[in-house]
Amino acid sequence: MKSFQKICVIRTDRIGDMILTLPMCKALKENCPGSQINLIAKRYVEPLVENDLFTDKVLYIDDYEGGIKDILGNNKFDAAFFPRPRFNECLSAFINKIPLRVGTAYRYYSMLFNHKVYDHRKTAEFHEAEYNTRLVESVFGINIKTELVKPYINPDSYKYANDIMIRNGVCNKNYIIIHPGSGGSAYNWKPENFGKAGKKLHEITGLNIIITGIQKEYGICEIVKQQIKNSVNLCGQFDLRQMISLISDAKLLIANSTGVLHIASALGIPVLGLYPNSAHLSAKRWGPYSMNSKVVSPPKSDNKQSNDNMELIPIEDVVNNALELLNSH
Repeated sequence: MKSFQKICVIRTDRIGDMILTLPMCKALKENCPGSQINLIAKRYVEPLVENDLFTDKVLYIDDYEGGIKDILGNNKFDAAFFPRPRFNECLSAFINKIPLRVGTAYRYYSMLFNHKVYDHRKTAEFHEAEYNTRLVESVFGINIKTELVKPYINPDSYKYANDIMIRNGVCNKNYIIIHPGSGGSAYNWKPENFGKAGKKLHEITGLNIIITGIQKEYGICEIVKQQIKNSVNLCGQFDLRQMISLISDAKLLIANSTGVLHIASALGIPVLGLYPNSAHLSAKRWGPYSMNSKVVSPPKSDNKQSNDNMELIPIEDVVNNALELLNSH
């Protein structure tokens, strides 16, 4: 493995998934310092890997007409890692005879891998970031510490975010971010509840409340805003680089299970996450991978519907956990 010249990690999905995949790139770089570590991803996540110290080259699948076939056909990789296997990607690696192909043993197409890892991710015995580094551990036969990789803060984007905040009367890094949506990737707490929790936090702490989201979530962000005096709805006003900059100065971020939560964790910002209890959706697998965080979930129940009913999360629990995080810094 250490003699391999070119290694690739293939992860072509979303923001949070990429944040939780970068630790395995770090592990590969540290254990194969003479190898070129290539990351195959979507162009959308480019700000997360900009100036990354542990990735030598990023190949964006959107830039190639033939997608993964072109990338794997035009590069002679010695090893390919599949933290989130997709059939066409695995098949292409097999057809191109990449010598080492590492992935789960539990897909119907796992025969395409020649090094299989026997982890059932849906049981959530480990965190997603740990599952990813376990692929590297399995190949090397060593224990590897899983560490998030801090995103680069682009100076121009930081200035843009700072200017927006000043125009809205917010300065001195004196704000809490509430991110009530999840882009459809998770079970959500109601925006009305985020609003009620934000109102109490503003009244108790005096901190500004900033509400963020993607453009299509403007309506739910406005519901939150209407309940919090002097809050600011900045939904849809930031691209990903600018959002990283905004998060980097926050006192606290409160969100459902979504990508911005993992960005905040990687930046070392205090994070409060709201999660259901079912293993494959739970905080145990997808929660903030940070000591500087707390998680609130519905009361555990034998009834599956109640077990994942986000409306059973008390507003007081969210407020109290948020205050604990704020008071610890």
